[in-house]
Amino acid sequence: GSPRCRFHPGAGSIPIRKENRMLRLPLFFIPLLLALLVGCGSRTEESNKLTKEQVETRLAALSCAADEITLPDGPTGGTFRFNSLETPNSLDPAWIRDTASSDIGTSIHEGLIEFDPVDMSVKPCIAESWEISEDGLTYTFKLRAGVFFQDNPCFPDGQGREVVASDFKYSFERVCDPRVASPGAWMFLDFVEGSNAYRDGVSARRELERRASGEGRDPNSEDRFRAAEDAQLQEWAASPDEVVGFACPDDRTFVVKLAIPFSPFIFRLGHSFSWVVPKEAVEFYGDNFFKNPVGAGPFKFVEWIPGQKVVLEKHPKYWMKDANGHQLPYLDRIEVSRIEDTNSEHYELLNGHLDFQFPIPIDQWDSIFDADLNLKADYKRFQVQWVNTWRIEYIGMLNTDPLFKDVRVRQAFNYAIDREEIGSTILRYRAIPNRGQVVPGSMPDYPSEDGPFKYDPAKARELLAEAGYPNGQGFPELTLQLNSAGRDNEKIAEIIQAYLAVIGVKVQLKVVDWRVHLDTVREGKVRFYRLGWINDYPSPENSLMLVWGKNIPPMGENYARYQNEKFDELFEKALSITDIQEQNKVFREAEEVAVQEAPWLFLYTMRRFRLVAPEVRGFPFNAGDRRFLKYTWLDKSS
Repeated sequence: GSPRCRFHPGAGSIPIRKENRMLRLPLFFIPLLLALLVGCGSRTEESNKLTKEQVETRLAALSCAADEITLPDGPTGGTFRFNSLETPNSLDPAWIRDTASSDIGTSIHEGLIEFDPVDMSVKPCIAESWEISEDGLTYTFKLRAGVFFQDNPCFPDGQGREVVASDFKYSFERVCDPRVASPGAWMFLDFVEGSNAYRDGVSARRELERRASGEGRDPNSEDRFRAAEDAQLQEWAASPDEVVGFACPDDRTFVVKLAIPFSPFIFRLGHSFSWVVPKEAVEFYGDNFFKNPVGAGPFKFVEWIPGQKVVLEKHPKYWMKDANGHQLPYLDRIEVSRIEDTNSEHYELLNGHLDFQFPIPIDQWDSIFDADLNLKADYKRFQVQWVNTWRIEYIGMLNTDPLFKDVRVRQAFNYAIDREEIGSTILRYRAIPNRGQVVPGSMPDYPSEDGPFKYDPAKARELLAEAGYPNGQGFPELTLQLNSAGRDNEKIAEIIQAYLAVIGVKVQLKVVDWRVHLDTVREGKVRFYRLGWINDYPSPENSLMLVWGKNIPPMGENYARYQNEKFDELFEKALSITDIQEQNKVFREAEEVAVQEAPWLFLYTMRRFRLVAPEVRGFPFNAGDRRFLKYTWLDKSS
């Protein structure tokens, strides 16, 4: 999902206020509508189409400072300013599941390991070293001395104290605790020894307390606890009130014991759900900790004015120095504005009030670039960065819904969409058509293969007829829910709407706030929805878990509720394989099972561009879109 469980809201330009807008046109108008949709915003449809070779040639010629970290040789400081198109969901690591939150949280929090800002490989962070036992079950981390939490009133003297091993035990157990209801419980459950027993014990004790007090069964607990007899609950309640797989032999040693070998586990420790927090802050702020975060990262939280801005300042006791011995971070301050309209955001960049814009809005593309992807005169002062990301875009289909239980319906929808047309005309350089890949094609060392779902409206109609809906007859009207992230988002939804109309399926569009969108999808209240996912780390496991049967909410991010025993068997087999090539081979077999059953309507993987102010340095652009602003500085001589 999400460096983090990072679900992406998508991005656009003009905020949409309309809801429940329905396309109602006779079928003979549909080809004309499609021609208008894919051609709008461009010179002509034909001149706008690009071959794969043309795209690659022009990208290669585009100047790109995406893979560089340069060190300053003079004074640093200053304020770095960027915009968030969406309101952050939470700055509490246990609840950071979206990009808007993670983009800010990455500067406030840190964990045992981190990812390299260029290639996303694993690097030491608060853990200066670690050892993994031969059987792959025990991870022993040595914590570096001199790592401090940021100063905050939650501490007795207001001074941030040193981070110790018990802080990680507390933070990780908090993610497993059902009372916290973290969407990141999947990180540890089933994998860490005692994690399931701890969670069951907490839930059972809570259920027994409710019954004893006369409150009755807890409506928010899992079905098995509500249905259990008291004797069964008492058995579960006897479980330890801790995760025994998290141990602290001393303040500088943290040990994790796994229940099963799981080679991608080290990657998970760079996820936002694995960032460390002090117990004092969680208890001091209570339910408001999400908007008063305290961490051990390079910047400390200052203020969050909802709908306006978030402000961070340099953490003066941050532990890290650069290769020349200079203290990080270089910047004094970070300001994150909240502008919904990307055209307004763009003008703020042009006027020097923002230091970069991401993504570059579709409405501004032709103003910035000429036909050969060269910057036009007004933009030559800017830096352009691009990267093939690990981000996939899809339309989710609730597989437990009676309509989408039929695999033929899901397959029909996939054959109904011309991804190449969307990519070559509207998204152009910015997307790679995805005909059926759960794992992004740019995942390192993974044997990716093109998917089966090429545009074939005749095949789509045939499958729909086999499912009992000839020419769409009897198929209920659908609502496609998407979040209010702007014109790009809506434009793609309109095209999906039109393509499905061609096979006789009527769709209306419903646009909602990002938080409402994610919550209702997670709760299984939406059967047809737009969503994206960007891998948190360079492992296909982080993609494939989106369709793993054990990862259905509230435990994880299998929002489509897809379940297949063969997939689960192969996926779980791969998890314990330590040889990467062999593991990836089994992951690929599992992916093939899921793809054939079309759990989603696959759209594309993203190639992302950002426009960066001329003075910005040390701002690499990686496939996971992790923003490590501790390396960023402003070159005042430029």
